[in-house]
Amino acid sequence: METKYKIITNKQELKKLIQCCKQTGYASVDFETNAEPLYNKSFKPTILSVTFQPGFGCSIPLDHFETKKYTSKGWNWKKMLRKFGEEVIEDPNVVKVAWNYKFDDQIFQKYNIYYRGVCLDGMLAKYLLNEEKPNDLKSMVRRYLPEYGDYEKQDKFDKIPWDKKEMEPLCHYGCQDTDYTLRLMLFFEKKLIDLGLYNTYRNLIMTASRVLTSVEKNGLYVDRAFNQELLDSYLPKIEAAKEAIYNLPKVKKFTKLYNQSKIEKYIAKLEEEIENLDPRVDKRKIQSREQKIANIRAGVFTTKKELELIRPVSLGSSVDLPQLMYSEEGFNFEVIKKNDSGKPSTDEETLTNLRLTVKKPDSPKAVFLDSLLELRGLEKMYKTYIEGWHEKTQDDDRLHGRFLIHGTTSGRLSSAEPNAQQIPKTSVDPNIKKQLVAPKGTLYIASDFSQAELRIMAHLSGDETYLNAFNSGQDPHLAIAATKYHVPYEEALKIYEDENHPDHKIWKVRRKQAKQIAFGLIYGIGAKLLAVKLSDPKSGIIVTPEEAQKEMDIFFGQHPKLKTFLKKQEKFLRKNGYLVSLFGRKRRLPQIYSSDRGEEAYALRLALNFPCQSAASDMCLFGSILIYYLMRQGKLPSTKSVCLVHDANYQITKPENINTWSIYEMWQIYRNPLTKPYFGFQIDDVTMDMDFVIGRSMAEELPFIPGYDYRKMLEPDFSVEEYMEEHKKYKHIPISEYKKRFNKQMKQYEEDFKRTHGMES
Repeated sequence: METKYKIITNKQELKKLIQCCKQTGYASVDFETNAEPLYNKSFKPTILSVTFQPGFGCSIPLDHFETKKYTSKGWNWKKMLRKFGEEVIEDPNVVKVAWNYKFDDQIFQKYNIYYRGVCLDGMLAKYLLNEEKPNDLKSMVRRYLPEYGDYEKQDKFDKIPWDKKEMEPLCHYGCQDTDYTLRLMLFFEKKLIDLGLYNTYRNLIMTASRVLTSVEKNGLYVDRAFNQELLDSYLPKIEAAKEAIYNLPKVKKFTKLYNQSKIEKYIAKLEEEIENLDPRVDKRKIQSREQKIANIRAGVFTTKKELELIRPVSLGSSVDLPQLMYSEEGFNFEVIKKNDSGKPSTDEETLTNLRLTVKKPDSPKAVFLDSLLELRGLEKMYKTYIEGWHEKTQDDDRLHGRFLIHGTTSGRLSSAEPNAQQIPKTSVDPNIKKQLVAPKGTLYIASDFSQAELRIMAHLSGDETYLNAFNSGQDPHLAIAATKYHVPYEEALKIYEDENHPDHKIWKVRRKQAKQIAFGLIYGIGAKLLAVKLSDPKSGIIVTPEEAQKEMDIFFGQHPKLKTFLKKQEKFLRKNGYLVSLFGRKRRLPQIYSSDRGEEAYALRLALNFPCQSAASDMCLFGSILIYYLMRQGKLPSTKSVCLVHDANYQITKPENINTWSIYEMWQIYRNPLTKPYFGFQIDDVTMDMDFVIGRSMAEELPFIPGYDYRKMLEPDFSVEEYMEEHKKYKHIPISEYKKRFNKQMKQYEEDFKRTHGMES
């Protein structure tokens, strides 16, 4: 049935629409906008489309250039939107339906409209039913309602800019969106129930959507002045890094030969043109070309084309760089990988793998590759995190990235515009996170899970070595390394923590290798990639794939329960064609039945990777959900989440909210969220431990101190050195002992909060 639609023109018609939504108990909603960023002053919602029953929709004109043409005199779109919001969106008895409701919800919240009751997001329902892309509405209409496929292309509607679309076709389109969303969601909801996925959908996915709406809305506050400093200072750094490469003797020599070759080809082309010209007719053309040849041989280059002949090698060129790297005149590297065009690759993975083939750190090849990787790093920092953030910062001085529940097949969150989950660590570049500062009067507080995926792996497999290490407070990677080298853990720890000990560096490497092997196992990487992870070329440590495979074999030999768990997972996968996480997510892997060995191997790698990675991410996500709702209920101090990474939650809050009681309460929730009533499982054999760090920016990660007055951090004379000296008194006390050691202090904090909160409410 075709979608019938109506444009609401007056208050009486709006009241009738509201009544219809209340009668059916459904409101499928969708805003259309002028496509400007949501938190820029130029943003405009143009219409709100609403469907209360399949086959029909109404559009409410908002800030559209034709609104006055279609509405009665005195129409105030903000008041009309507010009325609809109060009576429908805020009515708990009306089920709200949308496709990607996080977007629409943020628009509602801009106008102080906050939904109550049940909300069903069709996009997230589809994702839980089938995690593979596509997840967009248009693709699902083509799949499930094919007779209406490509409705957005009717009369070339999709070719018109969003701020230029006329009211009539825009409303028709908007009502089709809401109509098809409602039809699909009614179908998906039954599927979720029939397949036993409804608990996961309602208790994890939709509650996460609400939390992430808040995260996106809060945004990451940018220090614009510091960002400008970096814009000015990084370009000279990039140029200096390029010059360092150009000044390498081998590069100089190659450039001279390479450019001479180009010059000779150019002269040969001019000479060929002269030969083909008629001296009687083309005398001036011949003279012109002869003069060009004479100038070039004399070292005079004038035109843009001629100047191209003598420029430095372009280190980002798909023509120049392969020549420099792989030709005999250049570095003559072995071709170990080709790109999609069949040409030798110059991507970062290739550069890293080539570096592993060079044993001597000070050889020309090693210096060139190290320098090129350093240049690539600087360019990435500049383009993505300095210039990129500068362009994406909105009018409220914040980055409002999107956090995607449906962005990965593993169930982990992803992020975009910008990607807030891949912000470089301060060890990679200390300046990037410094741009993200806490707004005035607040501080960052980051709760970061400690080895979450390994803890899940230990729980699922029952591996005693890891369980014992976690439950006794040991560093699991160091414990594994100590066991391997037959050294008591305490002795290894003493050496590892003493930077002056002669064996300190050895144990740093041993711990790192144990960590890489463990995570390599979780991520299902092969011996070749593990060899890269275990190697440290600048330190002269090169591990071959054969040596990496041997390390993996030893590791499995020492952890038989991991191998047993892996076999169980494989058996389940081969029988059912999918895997199931602790939270009830399904990962469908029909590749397990493929005759292609590569596809089968891919499915098998995920047999251990998916349950560990997915559950670890969901532990952090569900803990954040519980904390969010407790704060909304006034049971915990107010903090605002501004960024959720896979196993970390970055929040901003007033300094007085950071105290021993609030930290302990959050730790209690995160370390083992109450999952039993919602998902039917509870982890009791290992604690999902976490660390808390505080800072004035995202880069400043100072360890929490019990009893510290965090208002001091906002004072001009705050000293990081003095703070760290104070921390030494408490660093040996785990959070698990706070209640025993600081019980009186914690009770006082709790009483003060309840008294203050009671006064506020």
